[in-house]
Amino acid sequence: MKILIVNLSTGEKQVRDLTDLLMAGRYLSSNLVTEFVDPKTDPLGPGNALVLAAGVLANSRTSTGSRLSIGCKSPLTRGIKESNAGGMGGDSLAGLGYRAVVFLGVVPDGKLAVYHLDQDGGHLDYESAADCQGKGNEDTAAYLLSKFGKDTCVISIGQAGEQLMGAAGIAVTDAEGKPFRLAARGGVGAVMGSKGLKAITAPLPPRSGRELSKEARQPITDFNKHVATSERVGVLRNYGTASTVMPVQVMGGLPVRNFSKGQLPDATPIGGDFMREVILKRGGEGKATHACMTGCVIQCSNAFADENGKLLAAPVEFETIGLCGSNLEIASLDGIARINRLCNDYGMDTIETGATLGVMMEAAELDHLPEGIDRDDLPRFGDVDSALRALSQVPLGNTIGKLVGAGVVATGKALGVKHIPAVKGQAMSAYDPRVVKGTAVTYATSPQGADHTAGLTVFFPIDHRDPNLAVKFSRIAQIQRAAYDALDLCAFNTSATGQRPDIVVEMLRKVYEVDLPDNYLDILGRKVIDLELAFNRAAGLTAADDRIPDYFKTDALTEVVSTVFDVPDAELDAIWAN
Repeated sequence: MKILIVNLSTGEKQVRDLTDLLMAGRYLSSNLVTEFVDPKTDPLGPGNALVLAAGVLANSRTSTGSRLSIGCKSPLTRGIKESNAGGMGGDSLAGLGYRAVVFLGVVPDGKLAVYHLDQDGGHLDYESAADCQGKGNEDTAAYLLSKFGKDTCVISIGQAGEQLMGAAGIAVTDAEGKPFRLAARGGVGAVMGSKGLKAITAPLPPRSGRELSKEARQPITDFNKHVATSERVGVLRNYGTASTVMPVQVMGGLPVRNFSKGQLPDATPIGGDFMREVILKRGGEGKATHACMTGCVIQCSNAFADENGKLLAAPVEFETIGLCGSNLEIASLDGIARINRLCNDYGMDTIETGATLGVMMEAAELDHLPEGIDRDDLPRFGDVDSALRALSQVPLGNTIGKLVGAGVVATGKALGVKHIPAVKGQAMSAYDPRVVKGTAVTYATSPQGADHTAGLTVFFPIDHRDPNLAVKFSRIAQIQRAAYDALDLCAFNTSATGQRPDIVVEMLRKVYEVDLPDNYLDILGRKVIDLELAFNRAAGLTAADDRIPDYFKTDALTEVVSTVFDVPDAELDAIWAN
């Protein structure tokens, strides 16, 4: 396997051999960011790098093995960032023989370009980018697929990325060529836009994947079967991540009304059971179960259709339901799906966008607003149409559009809102820190910022309000998630293999014919975290950045029991001490 390094400013291309065949995903992207990026650099300047890294099992028909890691210095956290996506990106890179592609510099003369990857390193295409400029991800993907063939993977930004907005993510086409899989978090789409890249294309590899010996293929087959038959995976396959809505509602940990409450009066209309029922009843383009990449046995994705069977959004996930639904006091799957669809098309993180709309809704109720802000232009809690009107301003780049796309911290400060649910400049996901305290510790201490995917603890069978358990289980989850991200295997595999790491380790041993210790995943996960912590320290982040906002420590949630975030700072500071 190779690493391709492209200097967009000069056109120079360099190919190097991958010396460690097990280096992949988040571990590889963070290594390459550390190598090529000065930690003090401007994230939206030419000194940043945009790294695309495939997984160690990409193009092998290992379930979820096609995930794609995208790394850079984040314009939101100001530290290192890895955001990964489903779809066909990982397989497409691996099919060309690349484990990673690094983009340095900026497209010359302030132009916008599409970069076409091939086995010879690829080239810039200005004409196609001009035809896509100002378009959303759906039109961009449709145009590029019609021009270059359906057997193409498209990695693109929408209008938010073109405008360098903090909430901008990067879309990756799925097995059907739909650009609905986003590497959403951390402003990675703004970094891609700052480099002058509208899209990156790569040919899809044959569906059969790369050739492997019978001995190497067998452990992959065993892994796929083990994951497919897991009880929790069965729940995900039937109900998707929306299956998490009601359990978190019951424990009182949903974000509601800009994280000021922990429960909706009734969350049933946005829960997994209800969603499945509606999808099956409406039929048409709706799908209760769907795989975002070839060969995935989990198939937790979905497509949500309207009453006429026409697609509203795909997929509608728990985090989107939480941030763009309950957080805004919108208890309508149709309304959430409409917000979701615009976010996907504009290329925006639904977590960052939902949190931002929440602080805008709180601002609409303040006695005084900053000069130039019309109260009537701000969205209101419980009002889907006002949220959609505000969101629809993003492509226009006007004042409201810029507020929606800037990210929750910038927007909250601009509007004078005191309650800003973020850590390290990045919005919290859909677990209130006062209730799911282990995940809150992850928000605070992960080098990735307030990101549940860096270490979600809600599925551990523990008392999630107990502060004495929070650091222990966050640490376990963070190391495990970092290892799976480093392999670019979906974290949902841990539902089946979290207690059976030997299945994953044995698969790596057989595929690559290497000796690995039994605790290889723990070693790998910790290597990733230590690497990223070192970058962040060099970038200027300190222990003061590893904190939950003070109001979560003082303003109690009372829906189930009165609770605040009460994990001591000293415990947060010591989580990575050994």
